[in-house]
Amino acid sequence: MIARIRNMTTEDIGPLGEILYESFSSGASKHGYAPKMQRVEIGKAWAWALFHYGSNELLIAEVENSIAGMCCLSPRGDLGGVGPVVVNAKFQGYRIGSQMMAALLERAGNQQSLRLIQEAFNPASFSLFYSHKFMPVTQLLDLVRDGETGKQLEPCGQVNEVQQHDLPAVYDYDRPRSTSDRRKDLAYYARWGKVFVYREQSHIRGFLACLPGSGSLQLGPLLADGEEEAVHLFRHALGVYGNRPMQTRVMARDYLLARALMGMGFKLYCLNNLMVRGAWHPGRYIEAFGIFPEGV
Repeated sequence: MIARIRNMTTEDIGPLGEILYESFSSGASKHGYAPKMQRVEIGKAWAWALFHYGSNELLIAEVENSIAGMCCLSPRGDLGGVGPVVVNAKFQGYRIGSQMMAALLERAGNQQSLRLIQEAFNPASFSLFYSHKFMPVTQLLDLVRDGETGKQLEPCGQVNEVQQHDLPAVYDYDRPRSTSDRRKDLAYYARWGKVFVYREQSHIRGFLACLPGSGSLQLGPLLADGEEEAVHLFRHALGVYGNRPMQTRVMARDYLLARALMGMGFKLYCLNNLMVRGAWHPGRYIEAFGIFPEGV
């Protein structure tokens, strides 16, 4: 089956939102996990946000005037983030995903590397990405907090919310450590959510972006000098937002951070693979991710 690959339009938001909801809900429940989205309206809100504020490349696979799938590319300087990648259940098994990835890689041009987060319980997507030369470089723990823990934490005195005029300082901290150009992302998070910064004697030692959603609060990206700074940032976010449902993704190697988060009421949801095509590898700093490495 040959799909027509085209750019996303406003008319795609509604039907694509339904596909996002169905793909991420049924895919999780198929493997015994709770659905990430409780209502189809959350999928539609996500599709709207992607179109208006998300990736530079939003590609739709179309078969006989029906949306067969979608993939997204978010360039960040020489690096790029990939996701979400979804295939309509009606068209699975027809190599739609492979056709979309081939088109996405062509759009990626001469970028140094691409990275994506793959849910380890989904062997079909792992095979797809691996066949296009994405290699697993580290494992991530998907953590969720249901908002019913009853544990109220106090904000941290060394953490402050960043205002728009303070963003250049955060960018100067982030750029050499993440090796990625995330100015657009930081501006987006500061406008629609919050960016918290941990300082010692006026020096930035970490930041955490928080983005409220119609389902849960996304915590990440985070970048910090060490696990202690990361813990302070997460505790501050919980102190500000209280017992709202939350989710984040941290590197499995940072087990002290993972254990601290579980002590704050987070529960392990599933394992993920951080997969890379090209030269990029995780650095030595403490990191956490939102839904995808970059973008909305």
